[in-house]
Amino acid sequence: MGIKDIQRLEKIRELNSENPNWVNHDLYRFLFKDTMYAIAYETLKSNAGNMTAGSDGSTIDGFSAGSITKLINSMKDESFQFAPARRVEIPKANGKKRQLGIAPPRDKIVQEIIKIILEAIYEPTFSDKSHGFRSGRGCHTALKAFRLNWSGVNWIIEGDIKGFFDNISHNILIEKLRERIADERFLNLIRKALNAGYLEYGRLKNTIIGTPQGSVVSPILANIYLDGFDKFVENVISETEVGTIKKIHPEKNRLSRKYLKLHKKAAATEDLVEKAGLTAQAAIAKKESALAPMILNDGSYVRMKYIRYADDWIIGINGPRVLAEDIRQKCADYLSDVLDLELSFEKTHIRHAKTETAKFLGTDLRIGNTGEGKKANFTSKNGIKYQKSVTGWTPYMKAPIGNLVRNLANKGFCDLDGNPLSKASWSLLDDIQIVDLFGSIWRGLHNYYSFVDNRSNMNRIQFILLHSAAKTLADKHRSSVRKMFKKHGKWLEIKVYNSESKVIRTLNFPYEKSLNRNPKDFKVNNDLANGGGKMNFYIRLRTRSKLFSPCCICGETENIEMHHVKHIRKIGEKVKGFTLVMARLNRKQIPVCRECHNKIHSGKYDGLKLNQFILPNVARA
Repeated sequence: MGIKDIQRLEKIRELNSENPNWVNHDLYRFLFKDTMYAIAYETLKSNAGNMTAGSDGSTIDGFSAGSITKLINSMKDESFQFAPARRVEIPKANGKKRQLGIAPPRDKIVQEIIKIILEAIYEPTFSDKSHGFRSGRGCHTALKAFRLNWSGVNWIIEGDIKGFFDNISHNILIEKLRERIADERFLNLIRKALNAGYLEYGRLKNTIIGTPQGSVVSPILANIYLDGFDKFVENVISETEVGTIKKIHPEKNRLSRKYLKLHKKAAATEDLVEKAGLTAQAAIAKKESALAPMILNDGSYVRMKYIRYADDWIIGINGPRVLAEDIRQKCADYLSDVLDLELSFEKTHIRHAKTETAKFLGTDLRIGNTGEGKKANFTSKNGIKYQKSVTGWTPYMKAPIGNLVRNLANKGFCDLDGNPLSKASWSLLDDIQIVDLFGSIWRGLHNYYSFVDNRSNMNRIQFILLHSAAKTLADKHRSSVRKMFKKHGKWLEIKVYNSESKVIRTLNFPYEKSLNRNPKDFKVNNDLANGGGKMNFYIRLRTRSKLFSPCCICGETENIEMHHVKHIRKIGEKVKGFTLVMARLNRKQIPVCRECHNKIHSGKYDGLKLNQFILPNVARA
């Protein structure tokens, strides 16, 4: 079953974890192991886009043990070549378009194996400040780090690298890989992937720089490329941080002493006129003290923070602005001199954390709220009660409601003022599908911004989507919004009936009654974080693979291929033909022999019953 291959992979992870400078040998031989191809296939088989044809017209349908044998043979004689990707453009949230490459399925399988090997080597030693495209990490772990660790920061640098993925130097990347990989055949395979190019309007375009966005291996290569930048910033932090305690600004001390002196003097005098004058002077001194800067930023106390997600990064500085400008220049110099990348100074802003808003991963960030600092009551060891500001320097995170409304407007859910509109293109769908689609959009936004301090303001987004759903239903039935709410209730509960008028399914808009602030509600999953490795996970993938199973329809054991379907349920389309059988199995792929596979595609098995399968349990497994 190839457990030894998985154990070797785990050993590589352990060696690199114990020694960050460990040099890895003989990695290319992993490409000779059918276990690795089975794991890669199981990882990718249900991904969206696998039934979208690559540049050679192939899809993942029909992938088989024979396909693996051919790939292994081409690896052994080093004749394997990556096909150019088919380039497509997908819309971005800001209205622009992102170019993605669609590779043939066999290329994706090979890229996944490369990714698995590289993860075993590099994941244990990647910086803890890096969160993009890593197991157990994501946007929420990055944002949680800001919430928990960035108190007291007064400057935030928003990093922006010009066209990062399109400008990665192949030579620099290979040299960085060569530092820890002593296997030229494996490195040559990676270079083949980088140089594969892409097809645009039928013409082959060669790529001498950049990694193709959308490829399986691109994210791990990007993290390897920027790992040196992470280490550089961490070194700058260790060299820059000084001091053990912040100095109170002399002006703050002077005004505080002045207030205490006047307050004490007013309390001691019995002359009411004098007392009133001193009290008024004390009140003025107190206000002046509150407005005076608290900390003396003379460079005697400095702290720095850093978070990176892919090519988006921020640096927080507790120190003077001149230091922030110096750090930004140092980052620009490193990116230019070492990585041949350009920092965009127009977009790499330095924000004052208390008075300006920084943007990171779709979230507005600042330190402290915009109002007066809240006070909390404390009691000293001597029993003396006192008040202390508790929010002046704590992280404050907001959902950009205005941007979210504009995005919804661009997609036709509302106008630019946030007034809900009917989604005309969805009015042809079933009622339950309409409500399900609107509900899924709301759930996604609500879950992403679960931690924000202005969570109650998300009610505006909820209102737009709920009423847009109601307007879409009203348009479909040529009715009114009021009648839709009267018929389906305030949460638009839709019921589906069978031929006997019995309710077989109920669905409603996932309305959130309470949108109270919950600053610790981050959706974080660390099950596959660095420490535990992935050995058991890979063993489970290999064990459950059906690539080497007999045909579930006729029981044949030779020439087995995997039959794939794009969807077993698709909103707006009725399931028919053999896909109806797949829907009943609730599976998007099953093992069949070549003869049965041909019959499926020719329509000869349309209407086949599950009780006609020789091995129905293999299909259901």
